[in-house]
Amino acid sequence: MRRTPVIHLRGVNCALAQAILERLLRARVDIVVPQSSLEYYRERYSVELDFGDCTLYGSNERPLEGGHRLFLLGQGPFNLLSDGESGLDVDGLEVVLALPGHTGFEVEYDWIDALVLVHDLLPRAKDPDWESPLFPEWMRCLKSGLQPNAGVSEHWWVSDVDVADAMVRILLSNEPFSKRISVSGRRSWPEKQTLVELSMLYNRTMAGRTGQFSVEHLTAAPTPVIELQPLTVSPQLPMSIEENANARPDLSPLHDLLHRIDGDGWRPLIPIRTALMHALADYMD
Repeated sequence: MRRTPVIHLRGVNCALAQAILERLLRARVDIVVPQSSLEYYRERYSVELDFGDCTLYGSNERPLEGGHRLFLLGQGPFNLLSDGESGLDVDGLEVVLALPGHTGFEVEYDWIDALVLVHDLLPRAKDPDWESPLFPEWMRCLKSGLQPNAGVSEHWWVSDVDVADAMVRILLSNEPFSKRISVSGRRSWPEKQTLVELSMLYNRTMAGRTGQFSVEHLTAAPTPVIELQPLTVSPQLPMSIEENANARPDLSPLHDLLHRIDGDGWRPLIPIRTALMHALADYMD
């Protein structure tokens, strides 16, 4: 009989961590969060914990051990008093660090086993560390009645729900994380097209709140023409500065790992229009 996986989550005060935790709650798994967050999550997810197959522990109750997985989100600090003198240096412990891809942080691999870089994330709540730096400025303009400026960059938007699902599929498997994994959407979105979608969703939401609908609000928006791109990036070198800036992260390590786990690979399911709606909702409250 397969042993119940033990997953430690640290850096839980971000939208992506919430999405991962909510996905883990639907599985047969032991989840370990920092002791200071335990009561909050036990109260918030009491129904899931009462009727699900997972068990939630504090870090004092389930210290790090060999065979466990430690998933770190953000820049830390990550060490807890319960780690003892050895800290995160535990034989047989897999340590995975996830960072937002736009920060450009350089990470030494001497203390982690794998690095996950998440690009162009659309979180379901305000998150200055993980969301694109463009998003707060776009929302500020829309709320001020201004039209945001569209640059020439392209983005590979992805919902935090899809990222969380992929991370949990790996965490619950017997496969180790690849040393370096990039995560993003598979479709290229120019900023102009992104702002068309975001403005349409914002204006419809405001019309719904005020009841001041126009024909424009009620007319179905055209489906954007966004083509699915290959998973493997094979650039034609040399690349210009603009081409390099708009190059999509190589998704083949992620896809290959997921395919080995369950045969499904990396196939984000949340439409970007839906993800944008989720992302702007917290700005509207």
